[in-house]
Amino acid sequence: MTKFIEALHGADAFQGFEIQRLLVEKQTPFQHLQIVDTAKFGRVLLLDGTVQTTERDEFMYHEMLVHVPMFSCPDPKRVLIVGGGDGGSLREVLKHDIEHVDMVEIDKEVVDLCIEHMPQLNNAGEIYNDPRANLVIEDAFEYLKHVEQGYDVIISDSTDPVGAAEVLFSERFYRLIEKQLRPDGVIALQNGVVFLQPDEPRKVLDHLTNLGLHARCYTTVVPTYYGGQMTLGYATNNQTLLPVNTQQINARWQNQAILTRCYTPELHAASFVLPKWIEETLAGSSHA
Repeated sequence: MTKFIEALHGADAFQGFEIQRLLVEKQTPFQHLQIVDTAKFGRVLLLDGTVQTTERDEFMYHEMLVHVPMFSCPDPKRVLIVGGGDGGSLREVLKHDIEHVDMVEIDKEVVDLCIEHMPQLNNAGEIYNDPRANLVIEDAFEYLKHVEQGYDVIISDSTDPVGAAEVLFSERFYRLIEKQLRPDGVIALQNGVVFLQPDEPRKVLDHLTNLGLHARCYTTVVPTYYGGQMTLGYATNNQTLLPVNTQQINARWQNQAILTRCYTPELHAASFVLPKWIEETLAGSSHA
């Protein structure tokens, strides 16, 4: 067995684990991809030497990233997922009574290799056979320049803002998203671990509010995202959707019989209650 050490945030912090077996390693047209077996986390997807998702804790991330915006939107019928090549976000979206979901992923090899080696996340690829699902292999930034159909929910399941994903955290990208948002629309985005990446949620909130959207952060905890609570960005063009109506969400959750391991309507509401230090960290943003 070999040890994997991930350098984080300018190599100021590290995390690691023992690799039991290297399942695949290759350079795709966009990034260095590895899938490995570990004892504690199951199979792990690494991109450019950074942990993306693991079999053991992926549900804590995907369920909160997806179900919070889906249940916040009054009637989500058309959904866009940006990134999400492992399939976890699409799997969760398809639990809802929707009409159509476009998943726009730049790297087809991530999709194919996760189907082969991490089938738990994508139901062994069956999610892509759902007639409601449309997989688009394209740069999401370019895709949003020409698409015209509009979406009720837009979920950005991207890597951290480095390399090809950096543009997905820019105001130019959020402007394209905002134009695709239908009335009563909701956006959710991964914003990093706030303790170690405080500037990331601040900048995202500023970009979203500058576009006239009503923006907040909510949190989740994913063990393999080192550093504590992860902030997820939330934005809507309808301010009345910001207060969480737990009773109404619970009725929809029960009616659709959606099975979850992390998400509940009560956790949905609680995730918007931020610790004082996070509120203070975000206080410099114009959303406050």
